[in-house]
Amino acid sequence: MSPLMLELSDKECMRIEAILMDNDAEEALLFVKDVIKPKVRARGSTTLDTHKSTGVMT
Repeated sequence: MSPLMLELSDKECMRIEAILMDNDAEEALLFVKDVIKPKVRARGSTTLDTHKSTGVMT
């Protein structure tokens, strides 16, 4: 897989800071699932539906 650059909103950056300050593993996993995963899945394709499964078990 090639390198990937993600753009995060100010709100998403603040959420990361809160996760780090609280050392909140559960919230970190939710952030990856709710924010990072859809952005990674949508990279390079404007037609990819982020709500459809890729068949990969998560």
